[in-house]
Amino acid sequence: MERKIPSYFEGVHEYVSMPRKLVFGPDSVKQIGKEVKKFGNRVLIVTDEGVQKAGLVSKVTDVLLAEGVEFYVFNGVKMEPDLENARSVAKASRERSYDVVVGVGGGSCLDMAKVATVMATNDGDVEEYFGDELVKRPGLPLILIPTTSGSGSEATKGSVISVSDVKKVIFSRWMIAEVAIVDPMMTLTMPPKLTAITGMDALSHAIESTLSKRSNIISSTLAKGSVKLISEGLEAAYRNGRDVNARYRMAIAATLAGASFANSSVILGHGLSYALSTLFHVPHGLGCSIALPYVMEYNLQERVEELKDIAFYLGINVGGLDDVKAARMAVRAVVDLMREVELPLSLREVGIPKDAIPKLADILVSKYQRLLVNNPREVNYEDAKRIFEKMWEGELESLSGSKG
Repeated sequence: MERKIPSYFEGVHEYVSMPRKLVFGPDSVKQIGKEVKKFGNRVLIVTDEGVQKAGLVSKVTDVLLAEGVEFYVFNGVKMEPDLENARSVAKASRERSYDVVVGVGGGSCLDMAKVATVMATNDGDVEEYFGDELVKRPGLPLILIPTTSGSGSEATKGSVISVSDVKKVIFSRWMIAEVAIVDPMMTLTMPPKLTAITGMDALSHAIESTLSKRSNIISSTLAKGSVKLISEGLEAAYRNGRDVNARYRMAIAATLAGASFANSSVILGHGLSYALSTLFHVPHGLGCSIALPYVMEYNLQERVEELKDIAFYLGINVGGLDDVKAARMAVRAVVDLMREVELPLSLREVGIPKDAIPKLADILVSKYQRLLVNNPREVNYEDAKRIFEKMWEGELESLSGSKG
């Protein structure tokens, strides 16, 4: 039987986002001085208090001090940055004259470093730039150093900001990093739960970007590489945070997944997560993790070939299986991985009341159409309610009726 051509071969695509230079490997953070001095000698470091207290900022500043580089540390980034937080970052970027912005931390820190780089050179308020390519002038050179293995923000041109609990995004080519330094040694201090949540966030990026209507051969290839690395590394990193090989796999996996969705898109799962964040402030990565198997199952009939491939890269032997069964094995493999890293599989496990489902469905379809338009299967209000109901119950057909 002739295999159907996967959807990612269709259409004409433009490759739009990737750091201009990627430096990676153990102790690659020691290259920061050399990379900074290519652009100047005055640096704004954007981070948060937790990253600084963990001693990760000092790994950067120690090198800068040895190189004679001047720096100022802004450590006021919030876990889920809102408009006021973004404005405070913008203010910091304008208070002094800088040559370079360096972001150190998880996705929120990297996103706020992107805000700093463009607001230093562009007038007006942060709110004026929500949307696609509304930033008028190039920002300062930007170097991004992730300390988690989840967001992939070092590989994207977007910055996510909460405005009245709605997630809005600034997309700009001027926020693509000149350099991303991906050092697995910067992730060793992540506690197990954060390792699990950020790892599943990366997996959601990779799988959603593969299922997206905008998926293409390059984004899909990056995503599959990410899925394979996560299947090899996440449980090991969760069980032993000092396992450098596992941390290396996860660090590179997150960057590949970021580059994948930056050049396709994320879909329904991120919309579900944003709705949960809007109403109940569920952490983004946790929301994406819970949503992922339900999104895979909802889109299964439209993306059988893609999910069969994902099953293979998750380590499933798909030989001899019919395509639909193989696709369902991808869902099962994701659920199994979630169980291994002890993450919840249902909304009731995280305390979401069942009577909130209609409101969650309304938020999804009214606020996050920008994500739903790229979902391969249409999602209306009634669809959204059914998906949230299944998520609340932990009900997946691919588990043969068992509850998560």
